[in-house]
Amino acid sequence: MSRSHWLSLGAAAVLLLCASSALAQNRDNCFRMSQLQSTRADGDQRIYARVNVHDFYRIDLQFRCSSLPYADRGIVLKPAGGKDLICTPLDLDLKANNAGALEPCFIKSITRLTPEEAAAIPAKVRP
Repeated sequence: MSRSHWLSLGAAAVLLLCASSALAQNRDNCFRMSQLQSTRADGDQRIYARVNVHDFYRIDLQFRCSSLPYADRGIVLKPAGGKDLICTPLDLDLKANNAGALEPCFIKSITRLTPEEAAAIPAKVRP
């Protein structure tokens, strides 16, 4: 085999390793929609979610969602495409329900919080 062939194989192996590492990190950030217990808005660009009993997630929005702080009938979260496993913003459909009007809110990121970060969530926005 030529040197360029070996270099190509090496580059492909590095890319595969990076992709599998990113997938593993992403899987650590996943939760099952069926295990979501409660949510609470923190302003118009952030939501905290409690999954199971002790796991907390921060959902940051791409843009301001003006109905979110006034969502008197709650935050409506549905799995996009019917999948129960939520790993990325594309897996989740979010709407703020204010007086029966549903405003779509676009998710930028979903982050699993460490126990220290979860403990630091202010009581008024803790789900």
